[in-house]
Amino acid sequence: MPINKKNPLELPLFQFGNMDKQPGLAHAVSTRFGPGRPLLPEVQPAAPDDYRLAGWSRYNRREDIYGRRTELLAALELDYRAVQPNLVGLFQKHTANVAIIGDEAYGAEMNWEKPIPDADGMLTNRPGIPLMTIHADCTPILLFDPVQKVVGALHSGWRGTVAKIGREAVRLMQEYYGSRLADIIAGVGPSIGPCCYQVGEPVLTEATQAFGPIAQELLPRQSDGSHHFDLWQAAYLTLREAGLSAANIEQSGLCTRCHNRDFFSYRATPTDQRHNYGQFVSVIMLKGD
Repeated sequence: MPINKKNPLELPLFQFGNMDKQPGLAHAVSTRFGPGRPLLPEVQPAAPDDYRLAGWSRYNRREDIYGRRTELLAALELDYRAVQPNLVGLFQKHTANVAIIGDEAYGAEMNWEKPIPDADGMLTNRPGIPLMTIHADCTPILLFDPVQKVVGALHSGWRGTVAKIGREAVRLMQEYYGSRLADIIAGVGPSIGPCCYQVGEPVLTEATQAFGPIAQELLPRQSDGSHHFDLWQAAYLTLREAGLSAANIEQSGLCTRCHNRDFFSYRATPTDQRHNYGQFVSVIMLKGD
């Protein structure tokens, strides 16, 4: 499993092989676990596997969440004092809307008090602006154009997947930044897998409308008569439809429900505890020159 602690804080992180060590790029997907060498001991959780970087404010202290996000940036060997105020988050509503992030993000504290409204994806070509999405089974998708120096972060639940948020993000990379399809690389991160994602209506109807004849492959019928939705393959096919090369798309293949010991999962959380389920984040940032 590509989770490692090879960073200054010994913070367990998932990272994509096709993005790891790319010049000028920092990225990661967090796990349930905190750092072996904490930067901020006061924000560590009582249970070692409850290192949340997001969650309902009534159950999670702002100071703890903010501090853990600081530790994530520090683990990526970033100047966290400089970039933490630039960290951008989204008010995720399961759309296919992708926001363009510019200079207005510098120092704006948009990761907590002022997340981008009504968007589930964002793009920027500005260095020093970390883009962060929040997950608990929905798919994180990270994008990087190493030529035009553009990064993207997407939250792709089933609604965003059938609305093809990945295609919209790639379109905007071309339109706003002049990205060439051959240059864009993508990572489809840990999320609930086809092994576990049982669905009914309206997912079946909307996925069939979105993907046409291939929807049958994405919605395999199970022995009990139910259907599962393959979010990973749907994201992959959408990125291919957008024009990305198959060689430039990496899939983690990690189901958050199966790997609930490593990642928070809404579906794996007992029903009576779902009012306070855990969440993890993905982050990507251009380091600049």
